[in-house]
Amino acid sequence: MKSLLKYFLFCFSFIGVIGSVNAQTILRVSNWLPPTHHITTNIIQVWADNVEKATNGRVKVQLLPALGKPEAHFDLVKNGVADIAMGVDGYTADRFKLPYAVKLPFLADDGTAATVAYWRTHQKHFAKYNEFDGVKVIALWVHTPGHIYTVNKKVARIDDLKGMKIRVPGDVVQEIATELGIVPVFAPASQAFDMLSKGVVDGIFFNHDSIRSFKLERAVKHALIFPTGLYRDSHYMIMNQKKFDSLSKSDKDAIDSVSGEVMAWIAGKAWDEADTKAMDLLKSMQFDLTVASPALQDEIKKKLQPLETKWLDRAKSMGLDGRAVLEDYKSEITKVKAEMKTRK
Repeated sequence: MKSLLKYFLFCFSFIGVIGSVNAQTILRVSNWLPPTHHITTNIIQVWADNVEKATNGRVKVQLLPALGKPEAHFDLVKNGVADIAMGVDGYTADRFKLPYAVKLPFLADDGTAATVAYWRTHQKHFAKYNEFDGVKVIALWVHTPGHIYTVNKKVARIDDLKGMKIRVPGDVVQEIATELGIVPVFAPASQAFDMLSKGVVDGIFFNHDSIRSFKLERAVKHALIFPTGLYRDSHYMIMNQKKFDSLSKSDKDAIDSVSGEVMAWIAGKAWDEADTKAMDLLKSMQFDLTVASPALQDEIKKKLQPLETKWLDRAKSMGLDGRAVLEDYKSEITKVKAEMKTRK
């Protein structure tokens, strides 16, 4: 009888173990970036670790190699091929019309303030337009100020840019290139090295960190630097909505607690730290770094005025006060700058 009782107790305990194993949810991330890129290590993986901790191990996030091209990742998540992915708005600019505002020139000199301000602006003005319909928005961010890197030709004047073929990520940057007389050549960041090394393009629009992260420091020689950014790309991190809805309320609440603005602070800081490391590397290589003169920046601002006008027209067509959005975004950047001084 005792043997039979022990047998039943063993069976129940075994079933309990199996049940606890089966209860764990695995969320799979399709990641098209290099495994050493700071977005992978200091943004996506940090979020993954935070999710596992917040759910007491009930939800685990697994990073996988890319399940498709970079520009396909929104649909991969929306259609359930991947649970989670990171993407660049500009790769499918026809889908995302509203982030245009936060990519305009000369808005911020860092990644943190610009990113947290973007999240707040999205929540206040953009979310109701459902551009992320079908997916759960985990995080939004913009990278640090974007500059112009060139292979052989040093750029110091607008005329130096005319006719040059420069890789762009699409969207606002393509329009900036056109306004400056550049021949824009679209390609995802992952193709940058091949395009530069094979002479397909004469240069690239990038922030400092992307030069280091994609190992381009020996593919380009010159940089024309804009302290508050000639542009900045906006990125998203999303989750399949049905997958999110299938989770328990406690797990959904836990994921929300480590997403959104929490992730905006993390992502912005990661970009700023990565940019600092990249600049240290470039200086150690005695890289040709030219800061655009105030006169050149003013000249470029005038050339790029049509971009702001385009944003205002676009916003108006959607029933949105584009001027108010821009002013709110700039105001939030100032607020976040102040908040940064008091955060540890």
